[in-house]
Amino acid sequence: MWLTRICCTASVIRILCSAAFGDGIATEALERARTELHAAIEAGEVAGGVHLVVIDGKIRYLEAAGVCDVEDKRPFRKDTIVRIYSMTKPITSVAAMTLFEQDKFQLDDPVAKFIPAFEKTTVLAGEGDSQKIVPAKRPITIRDVFRHTTGLSYGSGDPKVKEYYTKEGMLYRPPHGMMPPKMTIEEAAEALARIRAWHHPGERFTYGFNTDLLGRLIEVWSGKPLDEYMRQTIFEPLEMVDTGFSIPPKRRDRFASCHTWQDGKLVVADKASDSPFNGGFEFLSGGGGLVSTIQDYANFCRMLVDRGECKGKRVLKEETVKLMFTDQLGGVAGEFRFGLGFAIGEVSLGSGEDERKATQYSWGGYASTDFRIVPQEKLFQIIMRQQVPSSHDLANRLFRAVYKGIGTD
Repeated sequence: MWLTRICCTASVIRILCSAAFGDGIATEALERARTELHAAIEAGEVAGGVHLVVIDGKIRYLEAAGVCDVEDKRPFRKDTIVRIYSMTKPITSVAAMTLFEQDKFQLDDPVAKFIPAFEKTTVLAGEGDSQKIVPAKRPITIRDVFRHTTGLSYGSGDPKVKEYYTKEGMLYRPPHGMMPPKMTIEEAAEALARIRAWHHPGERFTYGFNTDLLGRLIEVWSGKPLDEYMRQTIFEPLEMVDTGFSIPPKRRDRFASCHTWQDGKLVVADKASDSPFNGGFEFLSGGGGLVSTIQDYANFCRMLVDRGECKGKRVLKEETVKLMFTDQLGGVAGEFRFGLGFAIGEVSLGSGEDERKATQYSWGGYASTDFRIVPQEKLFQIIMRQQVPSSHDLANRLFRAVYKGIGTD
């Protein structure tokens, strides 16, 4: 059995060759997770995927199964490159907080301080025939951008709000809403400033183009294009060698096709060999533009679990990670909690007399990728697969199976 420590190098992750894992997790739990993954593939629920469990910096489980293209039957491997969509958001948020540590901004600074077009934002207030355009009650702040309380969406919700996104070209495009708007993120920021918000800043959690706006702010604060800043600040220090906004030609043979449901079966929605993701987009989406591998994302998660450091390379201060893991919504979204780039929730670990509660930090992507971090256990899990629209049922089943076995050797 190989038991390899993740040390911020994607090339060293290897699959464990034995079922006798131990070290803080029951063998039976990992076998349940393996059985669940293979059963989902055999049933045609998913084409393929890879599931990783890391505890205290050591791989406890890594299983790849199925195919990354139902047409050509290429196997889904541990180094398969996937579209991570909204799992880009935590990475962008971390990149932004490196600039927070450089005093480039404060969380309650108005966005207009850095992008003047946001000086006079407006809201479409009321309902039905009584709707009217009114000035925002207060400026949109950087904190609003991080926590999705700007009132800016993805163009969903109220049909009259969607009209503004359509007019500005701020909608994800076919097939299946997989392709970003045709513009730069500088142009997108100006367009977002013209769009009528769905509600006043800070009033509600509205998921949308907020982290794309954050990506543009990173460019303003750093004086560099978003892809360059993220490469220098995140990808290179963490040796995320396969992560970026496009795929180099020499790596395209490892890129997965993305699937969807049609007539009751899985079909290819975006063929890897022909995908626009190969060459990348003009729109460097901080909210959903990255491709990555499970190995690379493990390095990112390991940095978060270790409070900002990986193999002696510090990306963030410990107190900054703690701030990012602190709820920023203050009840405006009911019981839902969200920090600076992460959802915050409670999970149950172990079973029977050993069952206990823990806090997890997580997010998922449109193509059904997902990750969960439990810092108090030095634990994280990731699943990578490629299917739209987003479904996290399989991730929930796999992650719960593992959680039940934590602390039970």
